[in-house]
Amino acid sequence: MKAGLLVVSLAALASLAYGADAFVQAELQTTIKTKAVKVGEPIKARTTTSVTLASGTMLPRGTDIFGQVRAVDANSVEISFDEVDQDGKRTPMTLSIRAAMAPGAAPEGPAHSGMVVGMRGVTLEVDAGPNHAAKFTSSGKTLQLKQGIQFMIALP
Repeated sequence: MKAGLLVVSLAALASLAYGADAFVQAELQTTIKTKAVKVGEPIKARTTTSVTLASGTMLPRGTDIFGQVRAVDANSVEISFDEVDQDGKRTPMTLSIRAAMAPGAAPEGPAHSGMVVGMRGVTLEVDAGPNHAAKFTSSGKTLQLKQGIQFMIALP
């Protein structure tokens, strides 16, 4: 329950900073360890909030979002999400991670692009390029993105 309350807090901060319909909140379903993961490996997240896109398409809570590892080294990993499950079919969709929060962490201020809450020494670089990859970098140690990390994902 505590994590659920914190998830709402990050969503509320992002809504105030960017607008309520600009983002969907999702939880990482795949643990990503830079020591073990390879470029091209699939990753998965699941929406924890519902949202209606500008096109009128609804992404209900529990929608699976699929992506892949774009680049990796000992201290960083780039990931992107590019498909959503709609009625049992994978549909291409350009999504961009804009902020992240570790389970049990509490935001300490207004939301901003590149925000990483509860992961000391980890930064997030948002890519506006064609892959919309998010690069997580750790200061001097092996990086791990654990299952359960919350993402704020910008919608098309």
